[in-house]
Amino acid sequence: MFKRIIDEVGRIFSPQTASLTPFTITFGETAARAIYAPRDSDPGAVIAALELPRPSPAIVIMGGAALMDEASISDVRSTLEDGIAWFAEQHAVAIFDGGTHAGVMAMMGAARARRRYQFPLVGVAPRAVIRYPGYDNPKAMADLDANHSHFVLTSGNAFGAESDLLGHLGYALAQGGDQRYATLGLIINGGAIVAKEAHARATGAVRYPLLTMEGSGRYADDLAAAQNAGRSDDPQIAAILRAGGVHVMPINAGAESIRGWLASFFGF
Repeated sequence: MFKRIIDEVGRIFSPQTASLTPFTITFGETAARAIYAPRDSDPGAVIAALELPRPSPAIVIMGGAALMDEASISDVRSTLEDGIAWFAEQHAVAIFDGGTHAGVMAMMGAARARRRYQFPLVGVAPRAVIRYPGYDNPKAMADLDANHSHFVLTSGNAFGAESDLLGHLGYALAQGGDQRYATLGLIINGGAIVAKEAHARATGAVRYPLLTMEGSGRYADDLAAAQNAGRSDDPQIAAILRAGGVHVMPINAGAESIRGWLASFFGF
């Protein structure tokens, strides 16, 4: 009898039955609004559950920080803190990323925390492979970043399972309501998952322009080199080039240049 009651309680409060029901993740002195959302969730319903202001401009960050040297890491940190985060705060731009305490995601969270910014910073990650206070997942591969304001925890058993929903959320936020704003995909470093995400955003059903940060390494540099050359032997990158909408900026261009480019892109 007691086992049946426990099983029933577990069923009621399982992620699958609590889809899009908000809950709070508390990280010491900070807290984030979170939801569980299956990968095929309606992006507009997810945005509504997060209670994000809609519509608003959005930047979707695709990237990592693997194999970067100290100079590149310093340039990326400056780009994020003095360029992207500053711009997001000034113009009420929401930023979406992978949400874990690693690479560019941790850098963006740290930038938001250091400046005490209030722009929405939404992390999207598969619940099966992450960990957070109150969810000590033995199969976790990464911790959620404590400096994000919102989280969407998706179904799927590996990083990359969240990619489509991540890409669609920024677009849904920008396109909701009577007024429409732009969505930008920002590529910094990155590997195979970022390559897949960039291809989907350039050629898939939900498309928006991509800004790749040259000099940040790996996939970002591959895409920048192909765009500059006007060709690529990589079929995925070649398809992205044919679709158009790729922009290139050096990672060491400086915060003022990045802000200016973003202002022009978003029409501010």
